[in-house]
Parts: sequence; structure tokens; C-alpha cells
Amino acid sequence: MNKINHERRINHRIPFQAELFMQCGNNEWSCNLLDISLKGMLVEPPVNLDINTRHPCALALFLGEDAVINARVKIARIMNNGDWGLEWLHIDVDGLRHLRRLMELNMNDAGLLNRELVELG
Repeated sequence: MNKINHERRINHRIPFQAELFMQCGNNEWSCNLLDISLKGMLVEPPVNLDINTRHPCALALFLGEDAVINARVKIARIMNNGDWGLEWLHIDVDGLRHLRRLMELNMNDAGLLNRELVELG
């Protein structure tokens, strides 16, 4: 990421590994989660996946035994190395609660998390 994009980023991203499944149309696949934020996540998709990246996708992110984030996302950007930047479109209520807790546990500054939540509206 170049310096200008890094300075514009207002949402804290945390490195995180978890099981992630995506579905778009009739295609289903798993991805490697690289990092996550209140605005979206960075994933490493399978090589040579043939889908229309302009369509929203369903996502299931498994955080633990009973902790799952079910969401709709869009592929907001494709990086030079092939990784995808995903943007949340809709997260179920339980998933939003899990995401907030995940961010709380991984951010050292509760005030920063609260500011980011306020900025999301």
C-alpha cells in the first residue's frame, strides 16, 4: 500500500486467520482470511477462480464453535498480488456482535474502536 492510501485509511485492520466460505451465483469456495476491519476484510481467494467480481457475494466467516459472521460483501478491489479487498454490504445482528467483540479483543485502544464505530454511523 502506498503512503497516501495508508494515510487515508481510517479503519484499523487486524491480522486474523479463520475459516471463510464465499458464494456467488452457483459458485462456492473457501478463502484465506488475511485481515479484518469494521469496513471489510482482505482475503486470498483460490487461484484461477472464474466468477463475476462485480456481483455481491454471500460470506460465512467461522470464528469459533458458535461464532459465525454471515454477511453480504462486495469485492471492492483486487490487489496486484491477486488478494481481494472485500467491503461489508450487510452483516447479520449476531455477526455484527461477533465482529465488534473480535475488534475489541485485538485493538489495544477502546477509544479508537468507539471512534471507528461512530464514524460508521
